[in-house]
Parts: sequence; C-alpha cells; structure tokens
Amino acid sequence: MASMASRPGLHRCLQWILSSLVHQPALSTGQHPLVVHFVGTGWDYVGFLALQRARRYQATFSVWPAVHPGCWGDDLIDLRLYREADAVFHQSSHEKEQLLNLGVPLAALRGTALPPMCQTDGNRGELRRSLDLDERPVVLFLGRRDEGKGYPSLLSAWARVLEAVPECVLIVAGPGGSKFDGQLQALPSRSWLDLGTPDETQKADAMAACDVFCLPSAHESFGIVYVEAWSYGKPVICGTAPASRELVPDGIAGLHASQDVGELAAALIRLLRHPAEAAEMGAAGQRIQREHYTVDRMVTDHLRAWGLEDGTQ
Repeated sequence: MASMASRPGLHRCLQWILSSLVHQPALSTGQHPLVVHFVGTGWDYVGFLALQRARRYQATFSVWPAVHPGCWGDDLIDLRLYREADAVFHQSSHEKEQLLNLGVPLAALRGTALPPMCQTDGNRGELRRSLDLDERPVVLFLGRRDEGKGYPSLLSAWARVLEAVPECVLIVAGPGGSKFDGQLQALPSRSWLDLGTPDETQKADAMAACDVFCLPSAHESFGIVYVEAWSYGKPVICGTAPASRELVPDGIAGLHASQDVGELAAALIRLLRHPAEAAEMGAAGQRIQREHYTVDRMVTDHLRAWGLEDGTQ
C-alpha cells in the first residue's frame, strides 16, 4: 500500500482496495454526521475512506495533518487528501506556509492549539527516590532516539556538560536508538539513566522529576513535548525545527540550540549552572501553556472551523 500511495496512477486502485477491506456500517437518517474529522499520520490514504463518508452524508470534512517536509505527511496522496478537505488544521505559521506551498487552499486552513497530552499527576519525589537521584540536577530527553531528534548529538554534548556540572544526570526515554547504545554506555555510568520506552505514568513522573527538558530536534510539525514540559514548569531546549523555534521563545521559556555539540552543551550548562534562571523560564513556559495551549482553546478552534462555535449543534 505504501508503494501504491507514492504512485498517483494507482491511487484510485488503492482507494478501491481500502473500501472493500474496511467495513463502513450504514447509518440511519438521524445519525448522519455533521462533521467527519481525520487525524493524519503520514501516507494518509486511509483518510479517503473518511472523505468518502463525509461526501456521502454532505458533512464537513476536516483533516489535522502533521507535516514533516521530505520525511512524511507531504507525499502526493497526502496532498491530494488535504486539497480536497473543507478544513485543514495547522499548528504554526510555519506549517501553514508549508501547506500553502503544497497547494492547500488558504480558505481551508485553520489554526489550532495543541494542549498537553501527558498525565497531569507526575510524581517528582517517587521517581527520584526509585532511581536514587537525591537532588542531583536532571536533564530529560524524551522522544525517538534518532538523528532527527538530536539524540546522538546530545550524547556527544553530555561529556562536555559533565566537565562543568559533574553531578548532573541525563535521563533518556523513548523508542529506538539501539545503534547509539555504545555511545551512551561510554559515558560515566553514574551520569545517565535509561527508562526505555516509558508508559504514561513513567513519562509524567520523568517530566515532574527533571530540571531541564532537552529535545534538540531538527524536524517537528509542532513539538507537543515542549508544551508538556511547560505544563510541569520546566524550561526546555529545542533544536532547529522552525515550528519548534516559533513555539519556544528563546531566552524566555527555554533556549534554542542546534545539534552542534558545543552549542548544545553550552545551553545545557547555562540552565544547570543557573537554576534560578531555569526556574524563571519554566514558570514563563507554564504561563504560555496555560494561556494558549489548552483543551478549551483546541475545542473552540475546531468548533469555529466546523461552523459550530455556538455549541448548539
């Protein structure tokens, strides 16, 4: 199916195959939807089933894509779906510009805010006790462990951070990264902890327990983990992804850093050596999250895009 998705001449065939494989139950007249909404994940050919259902019932069809240019979300079949949608949500002006350049009509584009998706009851003390961290300064990396997210660059920078702040600890969590295990294990054993791929409780506890959140990513359509770290009052270090730099005000709620080892180490050292400044940035981030990135804001944005903002329908 992935191969067919990249070949426009086979799109109709792919849609026919999906239509025959996926059961779509009939709805009675009173159950006809006003809106059919599809959340994209890249190679969004399944979205055409949702589009088909929307058109059958004359419902508004909307898509919430997550475009990583050149990586996923901008293949030919994805763009065809976005161009046929009545509303296409974006999470930043950078993503909006990308979608416009890809041929999505301006009239269809709708901005929205994405709230934290993590649990809100993370336990700082529990995780620190279980990992024997005491009050040592902690940096958290949470994400896919690959070059795009800046994982190997962070491991390289960590040796320099230890020279300046020898008592600090790096907690790494997320899928992948086996090819960098040698690089991780070459670091002093007391300077890092690996949580593997955490469940939601462990993720929330790690957010609560860290002092700095660091994800020097080069590719993001938004950066929900920064908002989640802010919800716990943590300063963040983001990478060069334009959407993330748009989200994180440099020097106010966190710091910008590339994957250059020296630059990344300097940003980490600054926040670890100046905890009062780091706390101020974390508090500023929490204010930004609570003002702009909430469930209420997201719901309002969606209802407005669907023409249902008065809530009567």
